[in-house]
Amino acid sequence: MIWTLASRNVMRNRRRSVITVLSIAVGLAALTFLWGFVDGMNRQMVNNTTRYFAADLQLHLKGYHDDPSLDRAIETGARLLDQVTADPSVVAATLRLETTVLASRADRSRGIMAFGVDTAGEARVTDLFKAIVDGRGFNGTGDSGVLIGEGMAEALALRAGDELVLVGQAFDGSVASARVPVRGVFRTKIDDLDGYVAVMPMAAMREFLSAPDAATAVAVRLRDRGAMGAAEQSLSARAGGAYEVIGWPVLLPMVAISIRFHEVMGFVVLTIFFVMVAAGVANPVLMAVLERTREFGIMLALGTTQSMLFRLVVAEALLLGAAGLLLGNIVGVGTTAAFGRAGIDLGAFEAGLRAMPGLADVIYPVVRADRSLVISLLVLLIALVMALYPAFRAATLEPVAAIRGVGERAFGRRRERQGASRKSILPVFARIAGRNLLRNRKRSAITVFGASFAIVAYVFLYGFFDGFGEQLVDNSTRYVTGHLQIEREGLRRDLAPELAFDGSAALAAVRDQPGILAAAPRVQAQALATSATKSLGVLLYGVDPALERGITILHRTFVEGRALEQGADRDIVIGRRLAEKLGIRLGEKLVLMAPGLAGELGTAAFRVRGIFATESSAFDGAMVFVTLAASQRMLGLGQRVSSINLRLSDRADVDAAAARLAPGLAKAGLIASTWPRLLPRVADMLGLVRSIRTVIVAVFFLVVALAVMNTVFMAVAERTREFGVMMALGTPPDAIVRMVVYETVALMLVASAIGYAVGAAVVALFGTIGLDLSGFYRDYSAIPGLTGIVYPRLVAGNLVGPGVGLFMASVAVSLYPAVRAARLDPSAAIRHG
Repeated sequence: MIWTLASRNVMRNRRRSVITVLSIAVGLAALTFLWGFVDGMNRQMVNNTTRYFAADLQLHLKGYHDDPSLDRAIETGARLLDQVTADPSVVAATLRLETTVLASRADRSRGIMAFGVDTAGEARVTDLFKAIVDGRGFNGTGDSGVLIGEGMAEALALRAGDELVLVGQAFDGSVASARVPVRGVFRTKIDDLDGYVAVMPMAAMREFLSAPDAATAVAVRLRDRGAMGAAEQSLSARAGGAYEVIGWPVLLPMVAISIRFHEVMGFVVLTIFFVMVAAGVANPVLMAVLERTREFGIMLALGTTQSMLFRLVVAEALLLGAAGLLLGNIVGVGTTAAFGRAGIDLGAFEAGLRAMPGLADVIYPVVRADRSLVISLLVLLIALVMALYPAFRAATLEPVAAIRGVGERAFGRRRERQGASRKSILPVFARIAGRNLLRNRKRSAITVFGASFAIVAYVFLYGFFDGFGEQLVDNSTRYVTGHLQIEREGLRRDLAPELAFDGSAALAAVRDQPGILAAAPRVQAQALATSATKSLGVLLYGVDPALERGITILHRTFVEGRALEQGADRDIVIGRRLAEKLGIRLGEKLVLMAPGLAGELGTAAFRVRGIFATESSAFDGAMVFVTLAASQRMLGLGQRVSSINLRLSDRADVDAAAARLAPGLAKAGLIASTWPRLLPRVADMLGLVRSIRTVIVAVFFLVVALAVMNTVFMAVAERTREFGVMMALGTPPDAIVRMVVYETVALMLVASAIGYAVGAAVVALFGTIGLDLSGFYRDYSAIPGLTGIVYPRLVAGNLVGPGVGLFMASVAVSLYPAVRAARLDPSAAIRHG
């Protein structure tokens, strides 16, 4: 009988039921779509990065991954390759030989990874050769030359047919050098591949390194990447204990970290969504029970037990929840699947998307049954939990008081008597609207709560993303670049010594400019750092230790040794990640090689004076610092500098400051580059965050708007009988519509005031104590500027448009039930159930 009554009650008031079902369905559909969007990004990153070059897993000699040295080359590569290809989980495998080299053309150079590959085998394992956009691939075993990425081609001003000079360390420890033709240029839209990878035929690479039989890795393509764990165990058993089997999460740490980053961001957003869905479900359920107080009183008076009434309300909630789940899954899964085929074009944020390796302009959301099941169970649980209080409230009503509605009316009459003694300049129906809100306090409180809660969640979500973006920029600029850099055009691309200039006049001129806190000269160059065991490409910075402290806070980050001092021209400071890669310790010697001004190769040996650790491995693993004088001497620059870096009193003024400096700098052939140009990866990352925020906030605004509108709609729609009585007493229909508008405006003003005030307070609280997400990250420092603690930050300008839109939508949605009720015949409206 309970289920029969519950189903009849649900069908009897279809409008109320539809609103409740929509509240559940919209929240479920939004959660399904957002999770599918995050999964789609992650799948695309893995697919693209593994299929272009990394492969699903690789085999090395044990210890090679942690210490990639030619001393750990595989000498029996052919035998190992046969063992690997015999495994049933393997589709294809190929040998590789890799090393770090300095690639140069004319006055441009950069440190890169050079790979020797078996051309036929590589084509079966990866799709790199399919990505060639200029020139051609390799023809066969007798071919020579090199394939480079589009980013490297642009940086070194190369195209197919040009020659590239490679300098590295040979297998026997001697200097390896070669001049090789560029056969082709590939484009993968993965910065690390396009900018820092060169591919040569295996025979040419072995000749270059004087290693006739060596290989460093076997790259493997699996039949099923999802079964990688089993494949690793099988291949380890076949290869033996002398070898290590490394899967893509270890081979591509940036991809694995980026996926974790997306999951953590998704966790924060989905948590906010779940809370929002809970409130969206609670509001119509509470409103439905509130408006049925008289009905429940009659049922109790006729002998319905409290337990039966409790079970009835819960059964209704379950029926409505089940209907919401069905509709929400149809809409959510259907929408996700539709976009999974058509894709979501985020081409406008292309630069931001490239901050994450493997992401393309078009994202294809993914439908996963396990995700849908988890979300459905959680939403159903939310609906059930939200129904328990109103069910208990209904079951504990006192029948006579419930039928009469005692309490609300007495308060209302008291307010009416107080108001009657005062004169008011407000229109009569505005006064009536105010009395209506005070007369039915519970309905008003539920409506205000629903709207204000949604606004709080919306403000916090915006504050989270704004704070996150602010930290990315602030952390990055304060560690290395400052806010502006005075340089010659092309320095950031080439880092060529020929672009150095006499900085004394420029330094004196910029110091007098308003808004500039500090200025410091620098030398910047691509270099090859060589320890006793290995070589790595690095960015060399020559700095004035005293002036540099006004630009960055790097001097505060030392974990071993100490910072540079004036006159310490034989000392060098490096990041902790770089020290680990080079296997070098405090006090040991590090040799730097870099192209000099006169075209010769400048070289110098330095003693490691200090080791710093920032919150970014991009800085800690790729940058070295020597004194300005030492770098000038090494590169033969005399008194010239590569740049003058500036810190502003207000970073937001960076574009205006660059514009003010531009006319004077142009006379000397210089430009002022802003931090987005100096830190393109950070700027791209910021763009990615904004692109993700655009999608999430759009969906979130839809959910919030519908939740608020549903609450307002139900609050008005449940008063049809009241409107009928008013019309029967002579109230004109247009006056009823005006009264509803007054009520809705008043409610939304109160809800907005509460919502924005509480939201701002929550953002301010977490902006002070921080939102600690470090437990979710294993290595968040791989993303430049990212920290484990996010400090939300409120930017009021971002909330004005959505706030006004939400307000107007709520007022507009209240008009429909009011106009509909006003058009009813009074007797029909009074009889309306």
